[in-house]
Amino acid sequence: MKRFIDEWKGYFGDLPPYSHYLRNVMPERWVRFHALPDAKRYAETPEEEAIVFDRGRILGNRILKEGQKCLFVEYFPNFEEYPLPYSHKLLDQFRLKYWFKWKYEEDPFGEQETIGFYGNEVRWFPEVYRGAFKDAAHDDERFLLMNRESSRILAPYDGGFDCFLLNEEEVTRLKSEFEEWLSPCSSGL
Repeated sequence: MKRFIDEWKGYFGDLPPYSHYLRNVMPERWVRFHALPDAKRYAETPEEEAIVFDRGRILGNRILKEGQKCLFVEYFPNFEEYPLPYSHKLLDQFRLKYWFKWKYEEDPFGEQETIGFYGNEVRWFPEVYRGAFKDAAHDDERFLLMNRESSRILAPYDGGFDCFLLNEEEVTRLKSEFEEWLSPCSSGL
């Protein structure tokens, strides 16, 4: 795991691989897209689950590039001691190894969260992540994928996708390309 830590730090310094935190400290690199039309938060039908996957696939291909090496990082909040995941599904599927834990002292809800991070190298082939996207969309899993060559990030969550690009120009282009998917909280950038 040391090489992943060194690689992450080479791109992001001491920032943790936690999308909720990254969007607050790197707003110029961040954009958020809804996973479903009309800003619907949760998929209730197989057709809606297909839309969530399709949007994740499309954004992932733009940001991560199919077949590219990525760092897969899963994180688990609210563990005081050695953090253990609340699901072993992704841990086992992607052979994730414990990376480190981090205390989120600036939590907007006024709590200090301890977050455990697990990671491994993967390749971006969208179909591999169909189940993971479905679980993230239901807030059963929390993870991000970072392209190891570019440092671009795709982070699904329950309701959409947080995307971290290289600069404001890339963010502007992606917003323009997928304007109908934009979250209102992304429109101010």
